[in-house]
Amino acid sequence: MVSFGQNKNGQDVFRYIDSADIYYSIKPKLAQQYLDSIPEPVTASIAGSLAEYYQLKALINDRLNEGAKEFQNFLLALKYAEQEQKYDIAGMSSIELFYNTIIVNDGKADVKYLEQAKAFYTLDNNYNGLIEVNQMYAYIEMHNNNFKKSNELTLQHLEEYKNITDDGYYYMYALFMLSSNYTHLYNIDKAHKYLYHLERIKNDTTISPPLHDAHLVTIYTCLADEHLKQKEIDSTFIYLNKAKPLRKFMNDADVENYYTVFLNYYDSKSDLKNKKKYVDSLQLFHENELAETIDASLEINTALLHSERQLRVETKKKYVNRYYILGLVIVLLGLISLVVVKYNTFKKRINKFIKKDSEYAYLQSNHEKLKVKVKGLEGYIEDIKHNIKQIATISDVNDQKNEIKQMYKSIHLNSSTLLNKSENHLELINELNVAFFNKMSSKHPELTSSDLIICYYIHTGFKNKEISVFLNTTERSIESKRYRIGKKLQLKDKSVSLLDYLTQL
Repeated sequence: MVSFGQNKNGQDVFRYIDSADIYYSIKPKLAQQYLDSIPEPVTASIAGSLAEYYQLKALINDRLNEGAKEFQNFLLALKYAEQEQKYDIAGMSSIELFYNTIIVNDGKADVKYLEQAKAFYTLDNNYNGLIEVNQMYAYIEMHNNNFKKSNELTLQHLEEYKNITDDGYYYMYALFMLSSNYTHLYNIDKAHKYLYHLERIKNDTTISPPLHDAHLVTIYTCLADEHLKQKEIDSTFIYLNKAKPLRKFMNDADVENYYTVFLNYYDSKSDLKNKKKYVDSLQLFHENELAETIDASLEINTALLHSERQLRVETKKKYVNRYYILGLVIVLLGLISLVVVKYNTFKKRINKFIKKDSEYAYLQSNHEKLKVKVKGLEGYIEDIKHNIKQIATISDVNDQKNEIKQMYKSIHLNSSTLLNKSENHLELINELNVAFFNKMSSKHPELTSSDLIICYYIHTGFKNKEISVFLNTTERSIESKRYRIGKKLQLKDKSVSLLDYLTQL
């Protein structure tokens, strides 16, 4: 991977957030390690991206069943999302806070969080987010055991949920609620009907597999419990066995219910030996749950004490330096007046110098690398230069781009014989386009190295499939990168595509 820019600390720390985003659902502990790699204080290291940071921490807590930490981190995600005006994250955090409060408060919904989510999603023009807010009212009825009312609210919009093809989560959640509601109403035929549809959408690529399994195992455990209440022992055992392989996707409530149903199942069969195993498992689960709650409370209290201590230090510094600051302000006002007088005279010179200095710094940083690469490739580079001169004589812009693409493909196809295995022809090509990367780095410092490379290939006219071949990655990965680049450049607010923006630039 070619590197075109680093932050002021010499570390591209934002890549840790991107990596955590990739792994949080499948490898939450690895994702946590990426976030822990960000230098402290994070408020300085990743200023402007704190909403994403705390959102990811909360999602990791959710996967690790760390309820207390999850709630605290979603509160922080909401706080920074409002400050950074990232309304999609603010809306998502508000819904998660609502979900946590309804569980903790034993069904008493704190609808203020739903109202907040609706307001944020409206600001973000987020249609899918507003759909999720609407689903939560059916969830409230389900949580309060008003199963018929929950079904009515869900069935009214079931086709609408199904037609959201870009995100199957909403249809999945509707099927989950219907399956659960009909199970508790002991309408097993309809419960099985919607469970069947829930199982069938497992291969929907827009749904996270762990998320799908987490909802599926809840229904299996619920059906096992209901069959046991009806003394249908064989059916109980069938659903317990279906739930067993999905044990790692259970939340705390599912784990407790799973152990309890197994305990009651073996009790009904007078199997005291196996019953004792699940009595012990349930006791150990409660002990671990209490220990995790205590640890989370200590961690939160430690963080609060640290924040309070920092606040005191900063307050003291501000008081001591008040007079120094006043003196500096007076001096600065004098200097500003002087600069204003001289500004028009030196404006053009300064801009010209800054441009040349920027280009010189970039070239100097790559000088040593280029010396090594040029050795043994002089003839090849001369051919490339000759080709470039010929392309430069073409007046039509589209024809030029087509010729450039053909040159890139030729280099890629012949790279195995022209370059050593330890070398990367992409580095050579990218280093010949100083102007583009300088302009993008200056205008958009928030973009990472890989972001800049993908922007260049899009600007040149390559498709996602071609870019994925050049960068030795998947086409899906390139699509995901393009989406994140668009968010960083706030293209949604400008109503313009990434390609159009780069073309205009």
